[in-house]
Amino acid sequence: MSRSRSFNRFHRYLARQKRRGLRAVLPQFQDAREHQESPADTAHRYRRRLSLREMELDLMEAEA
Repeated sequence: MSRSRSFNRFHRYLARQKRRGLRAVLPQFQDAREHQESPADTAHRYRRRLSLREMELDLMEAEA
């Protein structure tokens, strides 16, 4: 293996180790990121809530 290739592989290894260490130490930031929703997620949840509400209304009308 050439010297530059081994140098690059070693530094990729170090970067991977650093990323793994950061992920292990900073789980609280992952939770904060999960609570931030994209507009698509919000729209999907809104449509789902509307469809569930329509189903409830249909059931109430069928019972009456």
